[in-house]
Amino acid sequence: MINLKKKIELSNILEKIEVDGHSPENIKLLDNLHSKPKSHVLGITGPPGAGKSSLIDKLIAIIRKKKKTVGVIAIDPSSSKSGGALLGDRTRFQLDPNDGGVYVRSMAAKDYLGGVSELTYPTMTVMRSKFDFLIIETVGVGQSETSIKDIVDTVILCVQPGSGDTIQFIKSGIFEIPDLLVVTKCDMEKLSNQTFSDLSGSSSYFKNKNEWDIKIILTSSHKNIGLDSLEKDIENRWKWLIKEDRLNKNRYSQDIEWMKNSIIREFGLAGLKKGFKKINYKKNPFSELVRISKALKN
Repeated sequence: MINLKKKIELSNILEKIEVDGHSPENIKLLDNLHSKPKSHVLGITGPPGAGKSSLIDKLIAIIRKKKKTVGVIAIDPSSSKSGGALLGDRTRFQLDPNDGGVYVRSMAAKDYLGGVSELTYPTMTVMRSKFDFLIIETVGVGQSETSIKDIVDTVILCVQPGSGDTIQFIKSGIFEIPDLLVVTKCDMEKLSNQTFSDLSGSSSYFKNKNEWDIKIILTSSHKNIGLDSLEKDIENRWKWLIKEDRLNKNRYSQDIEWMKNSIIREFGLAGLKKGFKKINYKKNPFSELVRISKALKN
């Protein structure tokens, strides 16, 4: 459990990282917390209106019923005019303010593409060390925003009924990343059954990740349908990840991908070509990125 004092301490840490994540003190802190992962990190993504927030609300309740702690990172889109963001996703969660087992952190996507934010990775690193489960909700995404796969252990893609036929699913890049496909609002029986059938018919085109069998689940947050099946599939996914060291291998690859993307943002593709040769990463990705950046500037 995280009491009010610890929640305030966590908020202060995250604020420091948002303001000055490159300071030697914060880099050291991030590397330290990176070495102490605790959470199964779930990424909830999908188009606007697909029921992501409602599903997260139900997942929080399931996790808390099992006496496990859960952190949530809710990413909101930023205005193209003002650059600001409403940060209103947390208002959709029916949370008990006195529950020490839940912590929600909102952040703006700003100009970062892919459905997440530039600060999502360091924020995830901190919160992953504090909770049993960490849920990251992306902004409403289209067909090609797939950055969430480089941050989480399990990608859950929410698909609303009537959102496309088989061809639409096959050509959509986002359908190459999920580990669990959730057809939401299945109380809309005719449409949800058709969508489930279309997804099942397209399943052979989905990217198979190291022999993991992608699951398709019908759910309704409104009528509490399919949530037990989703909970079981999340548990099975975790068991599969920790078997044969898949989890650590996947997280190592994500560290590399984060460093590469960070180099591209600061130095462009030319910088990546030079910097990639300088990557000698074994641990401490944040200090390793600082080392590479300094080398590229010299």
